[in-house]
Amino acid sequence: MFTKGLYLFLVIVLSLMLVPVFGCAAPDGGEAQAKAAVEKIRVAAQAELDKLDADVADAALKLKGTGLSGDGARQILNGLCTKYPYLVDCSTADTTGKIVTMAPDANRRYEGLNIGTQDVKAPVLSQYLMTVEGITAVSLMRPVLDEEGKQIGIIDALFTPEALLTGIVAPVIEGTGLAMNVLQTDGMTVFDLPKSDTGKNLLTDAEYKPYMELVALGSRFASEESGSGTYTFPSHETSEPTKKLATWGSVKLHGTAWRMIAVREALN
Repeated sequence: MFTKGLYLFLVIVLSLMLVPVFGCAAPDGGEAQAKAAVEKIRVAAQAELDKLDADVADAALKLKGTGLSGDGARQILNGLCTKYPYLVDCSTADTTGKIVTMAPDANRRYEGLNIGTQDVKAPVLSQYLMTVEGITAVSLMRPVLDEEGKQIGIIDALFTPEALLTGIVAPVIEGTGLAMNVLQTDGMTVFDLPKSDTGKNLLTDAEYKPYMELVALGSRFASEESGSGTYTFPSHETSEPTKKLATWGSVKLHGTAWRMIAVREALN
């Protein structure tokens, strides 16, 4: 037989055990999982961008001594590209925007073309744009100065978000039921996994216009650094309207922000 005190103790313990299961304060399991995934991906992606940026800055400083062309400049550019295999190429351009030197050697054929960087006066992570190489990518650029401190051009490290992010995102979302979309603040999708939306603009493309909840959420993606929300959109598997949960955070570099958005079917 239980004593009255022991019985009361057991009632309290059982009550505390049941609160996380049935209580109002318990977080939605799907949202908690998505938030954890977003944060893990966000931290890793920010660290990689910051690391690349530091090495581009170091290369720009070294070019101060070599200039934009010659064996010394080419060695610096090859070294940067070798260190970051996801880079498409590394180049210098003069103050008119003309490519002076490009590495690796396979891309030297683009030297002499104009990439329109004449207005770059400060470090910048570009928008997702078509390049002279015939791909859609982003550029991380920094001014290059001469020994007197006068700008003589820029250094440009070109990469696709897919090449940078796939190795970060895939291990985190594998087997979770999550998808990942990375958007610029203008609504352009620069990366998604599984691949179906890269290159589409959530805020302007006609295919999204019928889905007002999604477009409204897209406006929040543009203006809010982090958050969560739901919307209804056809399932990729069944094409049936499905309620989805989107949870996002941000990475930022030189005034450019990417929204890292984890998407899954809503659990309630």
